[in-house]
Amino acid sequence: MMGGVRGWASALVLLAVALLSGCAADGHSYLAVTSSIPPLKDNGCRVFFYRTDSMVGAAMQPEIRLDNQVVGKSQPGGFFYVDTHPGRHLASSQTENEARLEFDIEAGQTVYVASSITFGVLVGRVQLNLQPEAVALSALSPLRYTGVGMAPTAPPGAVRAPTTETSPPVASSPKPRARVTMADLEALLPPSPAGAAR
Repeated sequence: MMGGVRGWASALVLLAVALLSGCAADGHSYLAVTSSIPPLKDNGCRVFFYRTDSMVGAAMQPEIRLDNQVVGKSQPGGFFYVDTHPGRHLASSQTENEARLEFDIEAGQTVYVASSITFGVLVGRVQLNLQPEAVALSALSPLRYTGVGMAPTAPPGAVRAPTTETSPPVASSPKPRARVTMADLEALLPPSPAGAAR
């Protein structure tokens, strides 16, 4: 009987590990990409978002917004960064609760925001917290890159200058299909022998 219980327990542990590994970030490591992260542009700022591995809520990967714009996801073992403008910013994310984090950032400054999932009533509660640079860099080192650095965002009301940075491809709207006629279908048939009736 004990062997059967142990067998079931082992199977459940293996299943849990498999499920959690499927939720973890799978990009390049922070150490592998750090040398290719471009320097900040004049008057630019940078926000790193990251989430360490966690057994709590690993399958939950809520979107993260910066100033009401989706910039990435809270993914276990992952990080991404966003370049933006100096001033007051609002980071937010939502599960069964809404986490909101307001912070000020100066030109040339980099800030670090850690996201995490804690136990909730129904699913889990997302949290966003500013972290000191030393703590964040230590946490970032084993994490995987899950995003694309964005061009600096202009302050509200300003006109954005054109950028030469590569942006994710934008899906084009599908073209309307032309109507297929009987003549079109007949044109696809092989030519019939001379004199043969159709």
